[in-house]
Amino acid sequence: MPTILRFPTCSLCNEPIELETAKTDENGDAVHEECYALKMQPERTKHIGISPMDLTCPRCGAKAGQVCDLIHGEVEIVRVERIAAAAAMDVAAKKD
Repeated sequence: MPTILRFPTCSLCNEPIELETAKTDENGDAVHEECYALKMQPERTKHIGISPMDLTCPRCGAKAGQVCDLIHGEVEIVRVERIAAAAAMDVAAKKD
């Protein structure tokens, strides 16, 4: 009678896991590394970054939702100062 190999199954997606790539979660259950990373992502992503487009530009005064300028009437420009302001707000929010 032939030997039937059974691989452990991922506790998150229920698909087989090869022994060479198997990982375990905090409960000791077998998981794919990719499945575990996706499961943990919402816990790590507690802060949603502030978009520069949600702010008024400190340099040119473009309102939220409006671009700072257009080049040749086609290419939308968002000024560095506006991006820096959003980044500063992100840093401050992460400290809270």
